[in-house]
Amino acid sequence: MVLVPVNRRHRRRVRVYGALAVLLLVVTSFIGGQISVHQNTSGLERDLSHYRDRARALDDSLQSARNELALHRTSVQVAQQAQEQVRSEIRDLRGQMAELEEAVAFYKSVMAPGAVEQGLRIEKFDLAAAGTEGEVAFRLVLTQVGDNRNNVTGDVLLRLAGRQGEETVQLSGSDILLEGSETRFRFRYFQELTGRLRLPADMQPEQITVEAISGTRRNQKTEKTYIWQLQERGGAWAG
Repeated sequence: MVLVPVNRRHRRRVRVYGALAVLLLVVTSFIGGQISVHQNTSGLERDLSHYRDRARALDDSLQSARNELALHRTSVQVAQQAQEQVRSEIRDLRGQMAELEEAVAFYKSVMAPGAVEQGLRIEKFDLAAAGTEGEVAFRLVLTQVGDNRNNVTGDVLLRLAGRQGEETVQLSGSDILLEGSETRFRFRYFQELTGRLRLPADMQPEQITVEAISGTRRNQKTEKTYIWQLQERGGAWAG
């Protein structure tokens, strides 16, 4: 065994250098990490900024598309409303044309009857709901065809036939006519009579007969039977 003298100063120097080396390594690693983090953060911020710009552009495109869609829907709605209005106007015009054609045919039959049956005629008879339960409005148009030099006067009789339970019944005159109904006529070419009928609560009407009797020297008489059918309230006469 050989004893070697220990140099304490040398050992202390070695320890100091070792500690400095470790500290330098730690500092170098820390600085390198900070640089790496900074680089990564900068890259992430650039990516984030890019994605934000992209998101804003997409939002703008989406809003533009929504605006275009809303404008398109509005245009379609306006077009549909315009088409419906045109259809409604066409229906109204066709209805007016039909009424005018009917009126022209009516006046022609009165003023230039041709082969049409001469004398007192029942031209038209309409029924419509009167707005009061159990009441029905009527409108009767009478004409004098052919010889219109003199007035024709007379009365109208309405006869209502139907069923009450199992029985067949017929009502007329004051049994069904309400006060104020027009049944007396006097005219040269034509006349419109209006009024209201009151129906028994338990009666099911089936048909109504209109009889017009002239009290002039010629004693004309005419009658027509109509199936009981109510029309839509299209005029003031039905109110």
